[in-house]
Amino acid sequence: SEIHALNSGSGRILVLSLLTSLCEESPSAVVTSLLPALMSLAGISPAAEGDDKTTNMKLDIKALGEALVAIVPAYCMHAPSANLSLFSLLERFVGMIIVPNSENGKLKYSLLDHLVDALKLLPTKESSSDAIASLAACVMAQQAFNIHKPNTTSSDSDSEMSDAATQNDSQTSLDLRVLSNTTSGIKIAVSLSMLQYAEKIMSYICGLSALSVSDSSSSSTTKVDVLDVVGLALHGASKETRKITSASAYSTLSEAQQRSILFLAINLLQSVRNSLSTPAARRIVRKSKGDDADLCLRLWNELMQTHTNALRAQHVKLAGGHAMTSMEKRFWDVAPIATSDCLDSLQNLLPVPHFLASVSSILNDDEEDTASSSIHKKKIIRLLGDRVAEVTYDSPEASLFLEMVPDIVAQVNLDCLATGDGEDSLASIRRTVVMQQGALVAIESFVRSLYPSVESGKLTANAAAVFLPALTTIAKILDTTAASWIKANVNGGNGALSGAVDAQCQLLSSSSLCVSTLVTTLKARCLPQLPSIIKPLVTSLKSVNALMQESENKATSTGELLQLSILKTLQAIAETMPQFLLPYLPLLFSNGGLPSGALRQGHHQGEHSIRNAVMSLETTFATKVQVRQLIPALSQALSKKLQPENSAKWDEACSIINLMSSSIESSQRSDLSPIIGKVFNGLVMAYGYEGDDISRPKMLLNANRCLLSLVMKLSEAQLRPLYARLREWRGDIGDETEVSLVRRYSFWSLSAELSKSLRSIFLPCLTSVLTDVIDELEIAVSLLCKQSKKAEGSKRRRIEDTDRSVTDIDSVKPLQPLLLCLESALKADAHEGGDWTRGDDKQRYHMILNHLGKLLLAQIPKEVPLLSDLTPKEKNSTSGYQQLVQGVGTLEYGNVVGCLTSLAAAAGNEQLWKPLNFAVLEACGHKRSEVRKAGIRCLLSIIETIGEEYMVLLPECLPVISELLEDDDEIAAMAKECVRQGEELLGESLEDSLR
Repeated sequence: SEIHALNSGSGRILVLSLLTSLCEESPSAVVTSLLPALMSLAGISPAAEGDDKTTNMKLDIKALGEALVAIVPAYCMHAPSANLSLFSLLERFVGMIIVPNSENGKLKYSLLDHLVDALKLLPTKESSSDAIASLAACVMAQQAFNIHKPNTTSSDSDSEMSDAATQNDSQTSLDLRVLSNTTSGIKIAVSLSMLQYAEKIMSYICGLSALSVSDSSSSSTTKVDVLDVVGLALHGASKETRKITSASAYSTLSEAQQRSILFLAINLLQSVRNSLSTPAARRIVRKSKGDDADLCLRLWNELMQTHTNALRAQHVKLAGGHAMTSMEKRFWDVAPIATSDCLDSLQNLLPVPHFLASVSSILNDDEEDTASSSIHKKKIIRLLGDRVAEVTYDSPEASLFLEMVPDIVAQVNLDCLATGDGEDSLASIRRTVVMQQGALVAIESFVRSLYPSVESGKLTANAAAVFLPALTTIAKILDTTAASWIKANVNGGNGALSGAVDAQCQLLSSSSLCVSTLVTTLKARCLPQLPSIIKPLVTSLKSVNALMQESENKATSTGELLQLSILKTLQAIAETMPQFLLPYLPLLFSNGGLPSGALRQGHHQGEHSIRNAVMSLETTFATKVQVRQLIPALSQALSKKLQPENSAKWDEACSIINLMSSSIESSQRSDLSPIIGKVFNGLVMAYGYEGDDISRPKMLLNANRCLLSLVMKLSEAQLRPLYARLREWRGDIGDETEVSLVRRYSFWSLSAELSKSLRSIFLPCLTSVLTDVIDELEIAVSLLCKQSKKAEGSKRRRIEDTDRSVTDIDSVKPLQPLLLCLESALKADAHEGGDWTRGDDKQRYHMILNHLGKLLLAQIPKEVPLLSDLTPKEKNSTSGYQQLVQGVGTLEYGNVVGCLTSLAAAAGNEQLWKPLNFAVLEACGHKRSEVRKAGIRCLLSIIETIGEEYMVLLPECLPVISELLEDDDEIAAMAKECVRQGEELLGESLEDSLR
C-alpha cells in the first residue's frame, strides 16, 4: 500500500496520540506488529534490504523518531501488565537493526538515536539510565552473537576470528553510538549498570555463579536481566516472545558461544572505560555532589570489586594449569588492564572527601579475611598511596589524608601468624603479609607528602601527632616480627613453615624501610622509639648474616633484601641522630653485626649493592658520629674480636680497623688528642694478632693504614712518644718467644709503613731504634750465614747447615719488613743528602753495611714465609734466597739488594762506596750461582741508581765482570748490561779492559 504523509501538525499529533493509546491498551502489539511495521517502513527489515523499490516507500525518519518517542515510554510503563519486559522490545529492535553484512549505517544510527531519546523520557533518571544501559548491553550481545556465531562452511577458528574482526569494524560502533548520545547527567549511572553486567558475566565465565531467573531478577522494570543479555549473545534475537529461565554452564558451551560471551564481557568493560574517559564524564565526577557523588562512589567501589575479581580469576586461570583457548588467554590478559584503566581514571577525579570516605569504609570492613577481600584492600591502599602523592602538606586536603593514617596503620597491625594447617594457613599468612607491606608503602607515601619539609609550626605539630603513633606501632611490629623470624630461623623449618619464615623476612624488610622513611622525616622526634628500633634491627642483621654465611645453596634474595633494608635504616638513624647512638655502638659492632663478613662476601647476586650499602653506612658513622664516642667503642669491639676464642673473626676485626681509619681521617687534629690512647690500645691488639699466613698480612695491612691515618694528624712532637710506646710494647729483641716474634714482625712492618710515608720525618724515630736494627741484622746473620765461609765437610753436615728449625725460621721473619724499613729510610736520606746515613762519624753506615754484606752470602730456608707479588705457582719455583736477597717479586716488600742500593745512594762518596763495592764483588765471585747472581744484580742496580759518579770504581769491577760474562745466560746478560751502562756513562768502549 502507499504511504501518505501527514502535512498538518494537528494530524501528526493525533496519530501519535493514537499510537500512544495503542501501546497503553495493548503493549504486546508494539513488539509483534507495530515495531516490525515501523522498521519495515523504514526500509531496514530483512525483506527490504537491498530492494531498490522500497526506497521511495521509506518513511520519513523524523516522523519515525517521533513515533518511537511516543510509543516507547508508554510501552515501558504498561508492558509488565501484559507479562512483557523492556527486553522484549529491545530484542526485537536490535534483531532488526544489527544484521550481518547489512547496509544503511546512517539510518541505523538515526534509529538508535531516536530510541535513546525515547528512553531518556522515562519518568525517572534511574529508569532512563537503566534502560539506556540495557539497550547498550543488548546491542553488544547481538553483535557478539553475529560476530562469533558458528561458521558451517569452515572449522578453522583462526579464519573465523578473522571474519569476526572484519564484521566488528562495521558493527561495533553501534554501541558507541548509544553511549555517545547519553546525557551527561546519566553517564555515570549507565557506566555503573554496564559494569554490573560485566561483573556478573565474568563470574559466569569463571564458574562462580550459574545464571538463572532467581539470581538475575532485578527490582527495576526498565533494566534487562543479565540472563537475557547472555541469552541474546548465545542465541541471537528471536522473532517470538520467549523467556529464558537459566543459562548452561560456561564450560558446557560450544567454542563459538564461549567466544560470544568473552567478546560481550570485554566489550562491556571497554565501553565503561571509554565512557569514563570522556571530558563530560570526567567533569561530572570531579564536580559531583550529593546523590551524584554517591553514585560515583558506588561506581568506584564496583570497579574495585571487579578489578579484584579479575585479578584473582586471572591468577587462577593462568597459574592453575587450566586448558584455555587463545581468545580466553587474551581475555584474561585484557580484562584486568581495562578495569585498572577505569580505576586510574576515576580515582584521580573523585572528590577527596568522598574518595577518602569510601576508602575508610572499605578498610574498616570487618568481613572475614578472604583472598578477594585482601586483594581488594591491597588495591585500595595502593590507590590511596598514589592519590596522596599528588597532595602537598599545605593543601586543604592534607588534613583529610592525615585522618586516614590510623586506618592504614590498622592494616599494618594485623597478626600475620594465622592459625591453621597446611597450604590454607600459608596462603593466609602470605595475604596478610602482602597487605601489611602495601600499608607500609602507603605510610611512606603519606609521610613524604604530608610532613612539612621545613618546620612549619602548627602544620608540623599536626603531622607529628599522626605519624609518631604510627612509628610506635610499626616499631612494635618490627620488634615482634624480628623475634618471631629469629626464633623460626633458630628452629629451622621446611615446607609451609619455610614459606611463612620467608614471608616474615619480607615483612621485616618492609618494616625497616618504612621506619627509615619515618626516622628521616621526623628526625629527633623519634628519639623515644630509638631503643625499640635499633635492637630488633641489629639482632635481625646478626641473624641474617649468620644465615647467609651458613647457607650457600639456599635462595638468598630475601636475605639480601633484608640486609639492604636494615643497612638503609641504620644509615638513616646515623644521619639523623648520630649524637644519640653511643649506647648502641657496642651492640652494632658486636660479633655478627655490622663488621660481619656476610655483608662483604661476593658469592651472591646483589653483593655489590650490599657492599656499597655497608661502605656508605661506615662512611656515615665515620663522618657523623663524634670520634670521641666512636673510637672507644671500636677499640673495645676490636679487643673482643681478637680474643683467642674469636680467632675466626679476624675479618670482622679488619672491618673495625678500617672504620677507625675512616673516622680518624674525618676528624680534626684537636679532636684526636683525647683518644690517641684508645687508638693505640686497639692497634696493639691488632699488631699482636697471631694468625695464619693469610689472615695476619691482611690484619697488618689494615692496622698500618689506621696507624698512618693517625700519624698524619699528629705533629712530630706527638709522633715520637707514640713510636716510643710502640717500641716499648714490642719488647726486647733477644726474646725468642712466639709473642715476642709476632710483635717484632709487626713493629718493623709498621716502621716500614711510616718510613715509606713520612720519609725524612721518620729518620729521628729510626735513630731511636737503630741499635734494635743492628741487633735484628745480627740475629739474621747468625741464623742465615752459618758455615757460609766453608763448604768442606760431609754431605750430611752441609745438609744440616741449611736445615733450620722452626724456631730459627720464626726468628728470621722480622728481617723482611726491617729491610723494607731501612730501604725506605735510606732512600729518603739520599734525597736529603745522606747526612743521617753518614752520622756518628760514619759508624752508622759501616754497621749497616757490615751486616747487609754478609746477608748477600746467606742461605735462606725454603720454609721462611715471605711477602711477594709472585703467584703461588711462581712462588713454588722461586727460592727463598731469590726473594729475600735478590729481590725477585719482593721489590715492594723488602730485600737485601734493594737495601744495599739505597745504602750506596745515601753514602754519596767514593770512600764509603769502596767497602760496599768490595762486598758486592765478593758475592759476584762466590761459588754459589745464586750468590753470584745476587752480586751482579746488586752491582747493576747501584750503577743504574748512582750513575756516572760510581764509575770511579768501575776498574775494580771489570775483572769480576769479565769472569761473569762467561757464566750462565742470566748472569752473563746482567754482566753485559753493566758493561753497556759503563760504556754509556764513560763515553768509551771497555772491550780492551775486559780482555
